Amino acid sequence: MLLGLGLTSYVVRLLEQNARESQQGESLARLSEVRARIEGELNGTLYIAQGLLGFVAVQSDLTDDQFRSFVSEITRVDQNIRIIALAPGNVVRFIHPLKGNEAVVGLDYSKSEQQWSGVRRAMQYLSPVVAGPVDLVQGGRALIARIPVLVPTGGGGHGLERGYWGMASIVIDSDRLFTRAGLQPEVDGHLFALRGVDGAGAQGGTILGDSALFEGDAVTLPVTLPDGSWQLASRPVGGWDGTSHEARVALAIGIVVSMVVAALSALVVSAQQRSRSMALHDPLTGLPNRRLLVGRMEQLADMSDRTGLGFQVFFVDLNGFKPINDTYGHAAGDAVLQEVGARLQRETRDVDTIARIGGDEFVVVVPGGISQTTVRAIVERLREAVCAPVQVGEHRIVIRASIGYAFYPDDAATIPELLELADQRMYRAKVEVPA
Repeated sequence: MLLGLGLTSYVVRLLEQNARESQQGESLARLSEVRARIEGELNGTLYIAQGLLGFVAVQSDLTDDQFRSFVSEITRVDQNIRIIALAPGNVVRFIHPLKGNEAVVGLDYSKSEQQWSGVRRAMQYLSPVVAGPVDLVQGGRALIARIPVLVPTGGGGHGLERGYWGMASIVIDSDRLFTRAGLQPEVDGHLFALRGVDGAGAQGGTILGDSALFEGDAVTLPVTLPDGSWQLASRPVGGWDGTSHEARVALAIGIVVSMVVAALSALVVSAQQRSRSMALHDPLTGLPNRRLLVGRMEQLADMSDRTGLGFQVFFVDLNGFKPINDTYGHAAGDAVLQEVGARLQRETRDVDTIARIGGDEFVVVVPGGISQTTVRAIVERLREAVCAPVQVGEHRIVIRASIGYAFYPDDAATIPELLELADQRMYRAKVEVPA
């Protein structure tokens, strides 16, 4: 009976842990969605502001009328922007809206201790710097994005050289940005907090929510900024609830039944777990198989339909794998496949999915919207990792790979069509660049 109770206690703890991990997975999914929205809102605002920089680059003798006309359109399109200022030579000359900000005109950033730190950092790295949030005199809080303006200097070479013209300062309504991203201290029974003032990440002050959330067992994710990061945290309002119907039933059975029944129950649970793992994972590499891959892609598709955030599929196929088996034996071929799976895992994030769906075919699923430039960078990184020679015993085996990719929902409306398109593009790449 003591052994039966001990096994029952173990099973109950395991079920409670699974219930807690399931809750944490749900919170992590919520957190990923909020992070994507925050990054999308902030990057969208900075992208729109880049239009002003491009205008100044070709119109360095900007007039007041031209400035007002251009920024009026920018602030109409993106209501996150509260104030835009241009400072040629680091002295503020243009500002919108002018009303209420007249005193800022003529401000020399180099003589302002409060302003100069961020301006100098942006000048040093010639890239955007996001500071704050700070409390505004007009009310509310704001992020201040400092963006260096570079204009052609007329130098020689293959293209025009560019020199520092001045600084653009974009005041972004942080409360509005967070609201549009769906970030509040409490949403649908979950607590949220954000920290990292001035892009300092986990070392920065609290921006939103209760700072105690970071000291507990909340799940966390980083939010990427142009020059730093924030950190998001979340957990249910009442904490992680490990109780579940399955745990209560297991406890009742363990108290009532004998040691033998308790032992048999543990064996059944163990067999069920092994069976489920075998049904959803590739036995050679331990990676998800096609069945589990399709299930995860269907979940991502459902989330995309709700949030508008898609995902990317990368189809990786080893070129000329059969000669490896013929030359070095099937054991060497298996070692190569295991190493390829391990490399793909090292080159991807925890939120990505890597699956083996065929003999020498792998699929990588990356959630979230990414640019074509980033996609090409991912393809090259995966190809470089996979194609490094594999040492199997005394043999140094050279491998090659072809990679195709497709976007959901831009390229296909269903999971089978998406995988088929990525497969077709992979074969096209295989034909264009022979192994």
